[in-house]
Amino acid sequence: MYPFTDLTIKFKRLRMMLPRRDFITATVLWTLLSAAFIYSTNLTAPLDNGLKDLKIRFSASYLRPQIPYDMLLVSIDNDTLVKAPYKWPWPQSYWAQLLRRINEEGQPRAIIFDVFFQTPENMTESEAKAEKEADLLIFAEAIKESKNIGLVALYEELVTKLGPQLKTVPPHPLLRKNASFYGLAWQPIDEDGRVRSFTLRDHRAEENHIAWEILDYLGHPLKHAEKIKKYKKAVALIDFSSTDALIGQLGIQDLLDDERNFEFLKDRVIVIGATAPVLHDYHQTPYGLITGPEIICNSFATLASGRFQLLNNGLWQRLLHYLIGIIIAVFMFTDFIRNNQRQAFILWLLMPVFLFVYSFLPLEHPPVVLTWAGYSLTAFAIFLFLRFLEISEVREQLLEGEFCGTIQKNFFPSEKLVDERGITCYGTCIPYKDAGGDYYDFFKLKDGRVFFILGDVTGHGLSASMITTVAKTVVLLESEREDFDLQRLLQEISLTIYNMTQKRRMMSAVAGIINPTTSKLQLISAGHLPPVLKDGDVANEIPLPSLPLGLSKKPRPFTTTEVDFPKNSKLFIYSDGIIEGVNWKNQ
Repeated sequence: MYPFTDLTIKFKRLRMMLPRRDFITATVLWTLLSAAFIYSTNLTAPLDNGLKDLKIRFSASYLRPQIPYDMLLVSIDNDTLVKAPYKWPWPQSYWAQLLRRINEEGQPRAIIFDVFFQTPENMTESEAKAEKEADLLIFAEAIKESKNIGLVALYEELVTKLGPQLKTVPPHPLLRKNASFYGLAWQPIDEDGRVRSFTLRDHRAEENHIAWEILDYLGHPLKHAEKIKKYKKAVALIDFSSTDALIGQLGIQDLLDDERNFEFLKDRVIVIGATAPVLHDYHQTPYGLITGPEIICNSFATLASGRFQLLNNGLWQRLLHYLIGIIIAVFMFTDFIRNNQRQAFILWLLMPVFLFVYSFLPLEHPPVVLTWAGYSLTAFAIFLFLRFLEISEVREQLLEGEFCGTIQKNFFPSEKLVDERGITCYGTCIPYKDAGGDYYDFFKLKDGRVFFILGDVTGHGLSASMITTVAKTVVLLESEREDFDLQRLLQEISLTIYNMTQKRRMMSAVAGIINPTTSKLQLISAGHLPPVLKDGDVANEIPLPSLPLGLSKKPRPFTTTEVDFPKNSKLFIYSDGIIEGVNWKNQ
């Protein structure tokens, strides 16, 4: 199971501690949320649209495409509409006149008409029909003579009760026959009402996008064309570099007013379309409101550069990238990673940067937002499970500590010792935690003398209490000896602590034997605070400098002394909890 050994063990423990019903509920909830992310594009659309906007601005600012053809937008602006000899929509015969003049005087490389030709409204039906047929023939002849005209087909997706339906209206057969090329121009509108992409090809329609068709006409085949044809619906992100660099724009009226302006058309790809606000051909984009002809210019620049990305948001692609996020999240909690919770959070913050770079893979814009969503949801679920496990372990440790503290309290004498010869021993211990490193004991030896000891282990908690257990055991074993000796007792305790902890723990101790018959007090110390002997109103410390227990496996002598123990006197032995204690004023 390596490198998942530690994680597997934790989940097995979790399953033992967590009720099966809760475990199943959490798993089902995670599965449902994951399925919702994968299946529903609306949940990730805001983040994905934000990523597209960031990529579009980044590409426009730092990855400007190299376009092999200069473009120019010849616009139908407000000035053109006001000064035109006809009311909009203009008759096709007038378009024929403009077209011939543009070709003769401007000599452009190719012309795209982003105009839908309509019948004038101020005519009767019979007049309109006759006029329309005459105009159509004139316009068709002008297109035929030009040999460089591209027409736009209408393409629209309608939402009906039966589902999405496609509506396509190609140019009139006569115009289409005489045109050099024609294609659709359609920009899907995202959930937030913005245009970020354009439809290159739809298997339900016969036409490709007009930008694709003009590239073929110019002898500049589209890159990856064969692969794109395998898509049921190929939709590409628009590179708005042309808008960011300000597309060259010239009004039709400017051409008519000054013939010198026709020089700007020479050898350029011309897009003729409406920019006047009254014609309502505006679209909301990451760069604000942009006209339809400008979008065609940007679409052409996107394809001509060869560095375009298709949106691939299919179910299998979404599932794949979501699974990648899950795998990364699980890997962050494996045996390879230390401090995994902190590093998992750092990766969660940095992952959008990595995914942004990854999203620039050639040809496709992958649904990388799902990778971040899969990582976030899975990492959060694992974090909650492990946090629950940690809390359960801490609770278990607290219970064990409380139980250990109860056992440790039983080490202390349950009642004070009273000897008929005038000796009384008593003590108390208030541990910092449930279990601590303080230990004291007193009892009578076999020969009638009174033995006492007090020790203090460095640190707190269970490890310190274990050492007091060892000290208690050694004391009990040594007290059974006929030749009980304080020096040997402390050396045995010191050697035992050293073998257990290898100098990671120490213990200070003071011990003594009172002989009630002779009123003599024998004391020994191992780095402990000096005992205090009080006789009447006079109290004196008995200094016994030495090293603590557990520092070396070699026997070393501890400082000993023997003093008189007068009647009615008192001996105090204590730990650092007494001298280091403070009052409510921190004094």
